[in-house]
Amino acid sequence: MTSTTPPATPSSPEVVTQALLDLGSRPEHPFTTSIQGGRIVFTWVYDKASGPFGIREQSYSLRITLIPETSEYKRSEAGMQRESGSVSSSYRFNSAEVVGPVKRTLETHGWHRRRTALGKAIRGLFS
Repeated sequence: MTSTTPPATPSSPEVVTQALLDLGSRPEHPFTTSIQGGRIVFTWVYDKASGPFGIREQSYSLRITLIPETSEYKRSEAGMQRESGSVSSSYRFNSAEVVGPVKRTLETHGWHRRRTALGKAIRGLFS
């Protein structure tokens, strides 16, 4: 199995979960990983500043729920901002820095994103 060729049979939920959790320990990735409520959560705190007049923290979270019966996954995203007082800072943010490695890992292990009902309907129109 290479990074571009999915396996003939999808990896077990345990194997793919461990592979996803391992992403957060690699220094080239700007995020951390954890398991919360049965989901694998990738969190990137991309703006954290403090000064004499306040603090600010902005983060992005990508949540993956594995569906073992079909080797599919559901994805949801959330942004969060906490601020107290007034602080200035600059930051760089691109969700692809989180989504890209996660998506490639899932594909490498033979898992696919679950289509929504709307996506299935649209695809049905064009097939």
